Amino acid sequence: MPLRSFFALITCIGTLCSAPVWAETIRLVQDEAYAPYMTKDGKQPTGIWAEVITQALSRIEGDYDVVLEAVPWSRAVNLVESGQAHGLVGTYYKPDSRPWIGTYSTAPFTENVAVYCRDGVAEAGWSYPQDFKGLTFGNNAGFGTPGQAFFDLVASGLISLQEAPTTDLNLKKLAAGRIDCYVQEQLTAEIAITALGISGITQVLDTSVENSMIGFRASWQGAEAEGFIAEMDRALAEMMADGTIDQIIATAVAG
Repeated sequence: MPLRSFFALITCIGTLCSAPVWAETIRLVQDEAYAPYMTKDGKQPTGIWAEVITQALSRIEGDYDVVLEAVPWSRAVNLVESGQAHGLVGTYYKPDSRPWIGTYSTAPFTENVAVYCRDGVAEAGWSYPQDFKGLTFGNNAGFGTPGQAFFDLVASGLISLQEAPTTDLNLKKLAAGRIDCYVQEQLTAEIAITALGISGITQVLDTSVENSMIGFRASWQGAEAEGFIAEMDRALAEMMADGTIDQIIATAVAG
């Protein structure tokens, strides 16, 4: 073997051959206005999910170049669907409306979804969404939170839907009587209602408990994708087991 080739082999064994070095930047995207789970401070992603990912990346083995960005949710969905980003952070399991997601991560926590209506509009004993026919709902643009049965009624013209970019805007419309009801995660809604000082809104009923996950696009394939997703799952499971996830959530809620 030529001497130059021998030294090249030794270099490979000592560095690159010990662990793969990936050239592609893994782009994860989250919502920018979904407190306390996903928010933004300037250009910096913040919130529960940002802290979860930051700590998970510190535990991942492998030389991965990862960036997390906070953008409006509808744009985050589009970026992953169009192949411009690799993972949609904070998605629920939505195989019908998001068939382009191929793999879901381990869910580090769940979210409780409820229906909020103007006082006197709905009753706690109603069945969701069937008994809400004829009403006008608000929804965060791009959110699938209300569920497929709800959107089927919207498509049939039995429920009217108005979308707004953020939770705050939807709650303001609800308080002003511009919409009748609004489906949102309980912690997110309650924090916003308190911060805005809104009254005249009732939490009518719970609709579902949803796993919050990272949804990786189906077209992202190969050794890098498989390795990163497996490492992320391992890190998230470890953080759930050692109490890190609970501490992150407790700190965010207390703050």
